[in-house]
Amino acid sequence: MGADRQDRPGMIPEIDFDYNADPELWNEPWDHWDVLRRRHRFARTTTGTAAPTWLLSRYDDIHEVFQNPGLFSSRSVTPAEAVDAHRWIPEELDPPDHARYRHILMPFFTPGAVKDLEPRLRAWCIELVEKLAPEGGCDVVTAFARRYPTYIFMGLFGLPVAEADTLLGWADALMHTSQADDPDRRQRGDAAASIAGFLTSLLAARRRDPRHDICSYLVHAEIDGRPLPDDELLSYAFLLYMGGLDTVAGVLGCAFRHLATRPADRTRLVGNPGLIPAAVEELLRYYAIVTTGRLVTADTDFHGCPMRAGDRVLLPTVSANRDPAAFPAADEFRLDRAANRHLAFGAGPHRCLGSHLARAELAIALEEWHARIPDYRLAGPDTVVTHAGGVAGYDSVLLAWP
Repeated sequence: MGADRQDRPGMIPEIDFDYNADPELWNEPWDHWDVLRRRHRFARTTTGTAAPTWLLSRYDDIHEVFQNPGLFSSRSVTPAEAVDAHRWIPEELDPPDHARYRHILMPFFTPGAVKDLEPRLRAWCIELVEKLAPEGGCDVVTAFARRYPTYIFMGLFGLPVAEADTLLGWADALMHTSQADDPDRRQRGDAAASIAGFLTSLLAARRRDPRHDICSYLVHAEIDGRPLPDDELLSYAFLLYMGGLDTVAGVLGCAFRHLATRPADRTRLVGNPGLIPAAVEELLRYYAIVTTGRLVTADTDFHGCPMRAGDRVLLPTVSANRDPAAFPAADEFRLDRAANRHLAFGAGPHRCLGSHLARAELAIALEEWHARIPDYRLAGPDTVVTHAGGVAGYDSVLLAWP
């Protein structure tokens, strides 16, 4: 990727960068961005993207893009896909439409709503951990990290837990199948079709028989005095499905792998649960899992980077969160880090709507797991498998405990 240096105007490097097949990124989804940031402020690639794509690596630049939806549109957040390949609502809407659609979901994700939900979150968490504790070990990703937020999603949608394995299978195929394993995107397309069919049937059922859940709320919601059409309802539900099943699961996998390999951090957390809120923020910073994108709306010189209308911008939040210009000792994990203004949830008008819920899920998971399984370790030297992409994480983390 070239000699270590900071780019000057007119010196933006071109990188042959296959986001899904690059072995360095695939094997360690986080350290790769540290290498990139040290070498380049900006880089350009056309590999695996629908248009020329600019990779940004610094906190200030990424934060600025998040804050400027006029120049950097959310109309398409996945550089590998064509503009208007889909329209996730409200993620792929720009102001002023974005605020109107986002407002519909706000009642479910306010701090007060999350506080009311906490007893149910804790009960689901305890149920899972108490089943695992006597086993002496598990793949914490599949047995807990993915299953716990899935139970929460299913509760919000009014679905039976018996369908959890089916929903998890579709989500895994859609979001974690690599380009190398699925070059024609058939597996991912089949998974997306299955999810869409399931959600369409669910929305229709809730229209006929409303309940106290998000889907029932959506089918009776209105924008500008009109009910939401079926395509918008499906887009809402699809985005909630992807976010609810995958993002918290990804951070939890990182958390347990970190604490299994850093016994000093684990012992400190077990002995002082009051550190959990700060630990959650540091996990979100250090192991940020989301890499999103934006669409450039007009020709611009962005701090010496010559972007053109129609270009794409790739925004790795982990690179921003490990920028030493933004965080003291940014490459260190500090359990009690203060003033942690990370970008794990983004920034600006599209800052993650579910951030309060995600924080609560993570905090409760750390509390209830460590109250029952305080001492654990990796089951062996080859027990961790990773994936990269728009949402990075671990496919498998095998733990053992006394």
